[in-house]
Amino acid sequence: MSNIKKHFILIIMIMVCIILCNQVVFMRYGTTLPVYLKYSSPITKKEREYLKKHSPIKLGSDITAPPISYYEKNKEEYAGLIVDYVNFLSIETETPITINMYTFYDLVEALRKNNIDVCDMFASENRAKEFEFSIPIYRLKTVIISSKDKGNISNPIELSGKKIAVPKGDLATEYITNFLKKEKKDPATFIFVNDTKTVLDLLQQGKVDVAIGDEVVISTYWKEYEVYETEKYNVILLYEKDVVLAVNKDNDLLLSILNKGILQMKKNHIVSKVQQKWFGISESIRGEKRELEAFINIAIILLICLIGLYSWNYFLKKNVLQKTKEIEENKKNINMILNNLNIALFIISDTGIIIECNRASLELLRLNKHEVIEKNIYKINFLRDLLELSKDSNWQENKNIKFKNKIKNRYYEIKISSYISSEEKLRILSIEDITEKLIIERKLHQENKMITIGQIAAGLAHEIRNPLGTIRNCLYLLKMQVSKESKEKAITTMENSIQRVSNLIEHLLRFSRIASDKCSQENIETMVNDIMTFMETKLKAKNIKYKIKLEGNPIVNLNVEAINIILINLIENAIDAFSIEKDNNEIQILISIKEKSIYFIIEDNGIGILEEKIIHIFEPFYTTKEEGYGTGLGLYLVYNEIKKYNGDISVESEYGKGTKFFVSIYFR
Repeated sequence: MSNIKKHFILIIMIMVCIILCNQVVFMRYGTTLPVYLKYSSPITKKEREYLKKHSPIKLGSDITAPPISYYEKNKEEYAGLIVDYVNFLSIETETPITINMYTFYDLVEALRKNNIDVCDMFASENRAKEFEFSIPIYRLKTVIISSKDKGNISNPIELSGKKIAVPKGDLATEYITNFLKKEKKDPATFIFVNDTKTVLDLLQQGKVDVAIGDEVVISTYWKEYEVYETEKYNVILLYEKDVVLAVNKDNDLLLSILNKGILQMKKNHIVSKVQQKWFGISESIRGEKRELEAFINIAIILLICLIGLYSWNYFLKKNVLQKTKEIEENKKNINMILNNLNIALFIISDTGIIIECNRASLELLRLNKHEVIEKNIYKINFLRDLLELSKDSNWQENKNIKFKNKIKNRYYEIKISSYISSEEKLRILSIEDITEKLIIERKLHQENKMITIGQIAAGLAHEIRNPLGTIRNCLYLLKMQVSKESKEKAITTMENSIQRVSNLIEHLLRFSRIASDKCSQENIETMVNDIMTFMETKLKAKNIKYKIKLEGNPIVNLNVEAINIILINLIENAIDAFSIEKDNNEIQILISIKEKSIYFIIEDNGIGILEEKIIHIFEPFYTTKEEGYGTGLGLYLVYNEIKKYNGDISVESEYGKGTKFFVSIYFR
């Protein structure tokens, strides 16, 4: 238990360290630990070859988004936050990067057409279907602006049905559409324009209800308005998302180069320095988190982990005490149950030393507990005699053993289990006195046989009456003065009739003998034909034809009694399945003989069995026949005889079409 606890705590500590490292990386670099490790390596030889072939890298940005990116007319050059990022990115990747600017919609189209290699944008699920994204560079807020005089918007859900001005291609269109659809609200109407300044102009002119734009861009354009003018509008947050660099699909090398450059810029604090240049300490745009914030988060995580470990340890101790109490109670209950069993149970070591035993075992041995515990089973006469009779003398080397033995006219079933403890190699020896069970089983078999014989006897009476009538007629001929040839023919006919009667009686006597467990060499085909001879009257009464098909050698080492019980009951059931006389009534019997097994298929086209009744047919005293026509023991006995020989039986039936029994039996 202590080792398990140490390993568990070690695993917890490792997981905590990984979580903490991941948290630190996420706070500082905006990415996960695996991604950080992946892109912390230098640019590879393969990536350098790519840069040589594709130099310079063409990067595009939105020309209408000051101070992020715009065209500065005074200097006649591109300027903005993204321009500074790109210049530093060019240094980190050691490759020239050119900048081209478009309106945002044209910017995305330029990337699709490969006119540029990369551009900056918000990531989304729809855009991810077309493009691959880098690790985040910074975060931007997108806001909703509405007039205080015309229905102030205080929640994005209120955008339903509103007329909204938004830059063409902006992510806000997709976001608002999906949001309103999810909330089951009416869609908004979008007015698409080329830039954020036009968005604000439309709002100011009252041509739209709402304007959407990036907060820092709106702040820049609002500098052109009077202060009192901007106070007429309400601004709320729509979303805050990461800005990434996007490349076309299947451009993994370029993406890897960009990620390595961005990560290196973050490590060198270039992102935060560029941000300070353009915005000071403004929270409108955010790069890496401050280290103090990261440490606070780490401290919180450590505190949570410590509280968790303490709680886990407290509840573990409480659980151990509870489980110990339950184990003690269960042990008492198990001892009570074992001592009330009629089966003798011994827990023994692999060398045969008795570790524990129950009350039934002491009654069986007629000894006290101190005379049994820690004794070798071969030192106790009764156990020695019982085990030495086993055919398997090397029981210690086997996992599971089951056999029967007879001592002083009592029959015992002995089972030796596999190991119940891998360390001490303990096994369970169980001994059950099955004498009474065997007597009851034998009586049940014999009674069932007598019932069957009684049913068969009625049919045999007719079979015997016919030869007797033939004998009587022949005797009448002999009394008359007939030719020598006629006399000889009459005598031959009488002898054949007497032989037929003798055969029928012999079959009946052989079937009615007390059962034997011994196997003998028998002709299975002859046995089946004899059974069908018994059934001949019943078969004729219902106009039932039968077919017997044999596969394999008919001479088999089997138990006659078991086969008779199985086949007679199954064939009788098949006959009883025909309630009316039809021209096509038929029973088919397939016998397949293999090396040490017999397979039977008994099939009829009778009434069949209802689906809800099939699961009960092997239960004792269950019958589908009318009262007085069945004992409910036939299939129960069949099932038990088959299981006695490690066999199996299954049934397929469709009501109104017929039934098919599948039987497999194994003999040594």
